[in-house]
Amino acid sequence: MKKTGIVLAVILFLYLGLSILGSVLIMHIPRLPVNVSPSSVSLTYEEVSFSGRGDSLTLKGWFLPGQGNDVIILVNGGYQTRIDDTADTLGLAHDLVQKGYSILLFDQHGRGESDGTARALTNFQQDIGGAIDFVRGRGYTRENIGIIGFCSGAITTSIYSSEQGDAGAIVLDGCSTTIRNMVNAQVAERSIPKPLLSIFWPGLKAGTRIFYHYTEVDPINVVAQIKCPVFFIHEEKDNLVAMAEMTQLYGAARNPANEIWEIGGAEHSQGYKVDRSEYVSKLDGFFAKTLKEPVFTAFESAGMIN
Repeated sequence: MKKTGIVLAVILFLYLGLSILGSVLIMHIPRLPVNVSPSSVSLTYEEVSFSGRGDSLTLKGWFLPGQGNDVIILVNGGYQTRIDDTADTLGLAHDLVQKGYSILLFDQHGRGESDGTARALTNFQQDIGGAIDFVRGRGYTRENIGIIGFCSGAITTSIYSSEQGDAGAIVLDGCSTTIRNMVNAQVAERSIPKPLLSIFWPGLKAGTRIFYHYTEVDPINVVAQIKCPVFFIHEEKDNLVAMAEMTQLYGAARNPANEIWEIGGAEHSQGYKVDRSEYVSKLDGFFAKTLKEPVFTAFESAGMIN
């Protein structure tokens, strides 16, 4: 009995210890430098800073002015800064500016040049909310604000948009249906046995909840609550998100203006890199249909407002 008790105590100790370690590894995001600027792609830009919604932390970014009435906020994924090399956010910003859109590229909490400590899938209410408040302060209305989220940025954009109705349209590129599916894919990529994750999943969930106050929310459970149009984008060779997941999200969403597109030959969130012209054309077509010209702008252009 004593030996059995000792063995069980050791197993419990190891389980708790490994669960805590796993929680830290899952939540930790290293701070990467911002080592290029929009001038590298011949863009005019403004260095900007603004507070996260509801907090005093300062977020840093670039505002890239376009000739049109609409603004697009780009939300990076993974460990990336405002310069998401996987999705090539700077190249995409350049091409969207050429289409007339103004662009906001910014660093989320604890990333790049922004204040705070970065944690996976957290603080997005403050981050995206602060970005929305910033462009609203520049005169853009809800109907003229679009958001593009990549990978984990797509997950947070979907959750944020299900809670807040302050964007006119959103694009989700490489969005998992559940947090568990995303972690499963990343574990498989690192050749960690899936049964091992199943054993430790309860401990990992408890660890992230206790130490980081993280509450798991799955996009599949909230996507129906998104009121604005959604453009779901999947890459054919995505090893982290299956097309079946994207189809499931599209089916669960309720807006008849929603669209879905699979990009042939592309890897996770790298559709723009594979076919830049088609990618930008698809985004432009979607936003042209879903973002509306402000009434006051139409009146002004007709000479109805002094």
